[in-house]
Amino acid sequence: MPPHINEQPSTVGSLNEAKVAVALESSFLGFFAHAGFINSLLDSGIRPLKVSGSSSGALVASAYASGLEHEALKEFVLDRKLQRAFREWRILLRGPAVFGAYLGHGIIAGHRAVAHLRRTLPVDRIEKTRNAHLGIGVTNVTRQERQLIHEGDLASFIVASCAAAPIISSQEIDGEYYLDGGFTDGAPFEQWIHDDEIDIIIIHRIICNPPRVKKWSRFTNFISCWSALHNVVTNELNQVRREKAEAAGKKVIVHETATRSPGLIVSKQHSIDNYQTAYDTWKNSPSIT
Repeated sequence: MPPHINEQPSTVGSLNEAKVAVALESSFLGFFAHAGFINSLLDSGIRPLKVSGSSSGALVASAYASGLEHEALKEFVLDRKLQRAFREWRILLRGPAVFGAYLGHGIIAGHRAVAHLRRTLPVDRIEKTRNAHLGIGVTNVTRQERQLIHEGDLASFIVASCAAAPIISSQEIDGEYYLDGGFTDGAPFEQWIHDDEIDIIIIHRIICNPPRVKKWSRFTNFISCWSALHNVVTNELNQVRREKAEAAGKKVIVHETATRSPGLIVSKQHSIDNYQTAYDTWKNSPSIT
C-alpha cells in the first residue's frame, strides 16, 4: 500500500448525507489516535452507522458503539487506569516461564483488563451497542480461522482481539481460544462490500512518524516481527477488498494518521498528543474538503 491514500475523495456534504461505516485498523497502543479520529468524524457531522476493528481498533470501535463519544470517549482512552488494567504482578512469574522455559504464550492473562472494561463500558453485550452496529475482529485459534464477532460478551471479545502473544495470552470464551484479530484481519470491512445499508467505507490506519525503517537482522525484536507480518497480511487483504468494494459501487476512503511510535508504557502527554494528531489530521483531510 502506498504511504498515504485517500481513495475517491468526497465532500463534507456527501459524507454527512451518506450511510457511513468505519473500520479501525489494529495498531500497537493505537487507541488514543483512533479515539481522536472518531471524535473528529463526529464533530464534522459524520456519524458511522456501523463500526468494526481489530486489537486497539476493536477497543475504540467498541467504546464508540457502546455509547461513548466526544469527551466521554476521550476520557475513556486517556484514563491511566485503562493502561494499568493491562498490567499484572504475575508477569514477574509468567515472564521467565514464557521466554525462558517456553511454557505458555502470554505474560499477561487479561483478567484485569476484562474487569476494567466491564466497569467502564456502558453495555455488556456486543449486540446491545447503542451508537452503531459493531463487529470485533479476532483470530479463532481453536477453529484456525479469522472471525468477525457480532454478539457475545463485549469486554471478553475486546481483550481477545488485543491478545497479541507473547504479551497477552489467548482468551478462552465459551470453550474456544482467541488471539489478536490484527494477526489475520487488521481492518475488517469485507462485511460491508455488499451491504445495501452502507454507501461509504472509511478505514483508519495509524502509521509511525518517523517510519520504522530498520535493517533486518537476527537481533530484530518481536514487535518489529509483528509489525512486518501485520503489514503484509493487512495490505494484501485491503487491496483485494478495496477492488471488490469499488466493483460493488462502494466509495472507500483510507485515512492515515502518522503518530509517534508508542513504547510499552505511554506517557499521558504522548497519549494526548496522539489523540490530538488524529483529530486534527481528519479535520484537515482533503477527504472532507
